[in-house]
Amino acid sequence: MLVDATCQQVDKLPKDAGQDRDTLIAGDYPLLIEDLSSLLSDRRVPLILIKANVCRLLEPRLTKDGFKVINAGRLVYFPSTGQQKKFEQQFAEILNSAS
Repeated sequence: MLVDATCQQVDKLPKDAGQDRDTLIAGDYPLLIEDLSSLLSDRRVPLILIKANVCRLLEPRLTKDGFKVINAGRLVYFPSTGQQKKFEQQFAEILNSAS
């Protein structure tokens, strides 16, 4: 299952709006927790975060709040604009290390 970190379209913000994107994602964190809590019966269900800034922003917070994020500090690039092969490799490494 895929759950968005925010319901707002951060990809539509200007390229130089990196901080604004992070602010939106961080600001919607309580909504993400609500979504995850309604979808998961147990916070020990493994989660993999995708997109570099989402990994950096949310892994520490989700882990602190009792969710099992299995990235272990590893970034997973969003699979678009030429990043598909990197995504496949990064995602596979995380899955393999969790098993």
